[in-house]
Amino acid sequence: MKISRRRIYARRCAHCGQRFPVNARLGNRHRFCSQAECAKASRRAARKKWLRKNGGKRYFSGEENGDRVRSWRKRNPKYWKRANRSKRSKQRDFVLTKSLAEAVRYVALQDTIDTRLALKIGLISELTGAALQDTIAKEIHRIMMRGYAIMRGQFRQPSK
Repeated sequence: MKISRRRIYARRCAHCGQRFPVNARLGNRHRFCSQAECAKASRRAARKKWLRKNGGKRYFSGEENGDRVRSWRKRNPKYWKRANRSKRSKQRDFVLTKSLAEAVRYVALQDTIDTRLALKIGLISELTGAALQDTIAKEIHRIMMRGYAIMRGQFRQPSK
């Protein structure tokens, strides 16, 4: 039975000249090491090779390429307006101000901040009829102080 031992090949970087282990999946195409300057040199070389292969700067000019771009734009309307999913999830109509964040800091746990915080802010806004963040922040602070007083046994119900 033959034991397979993979040999780790090393090569000199085409930019800095230092030896580095070659990624077996890349094989002969792995010419640059992983240092920042070498990665930049790798991208420059790849761009130069691509431009040489695809007709250089002519790829972006001329009537046929203009037609190609126009037809792509027709197939992809409002491409430039589309935000990717991560940007859309970060964009909210409701922006958390510093004063509101300070008031809510003690209310929400990190793993439940989205749902519970939204529920609490929405509930307070509904009860008070206020939509301004500063008003909501003051109301959250007032309710929290009332809750702490109840927990300490110092809260007295106002007489009617």
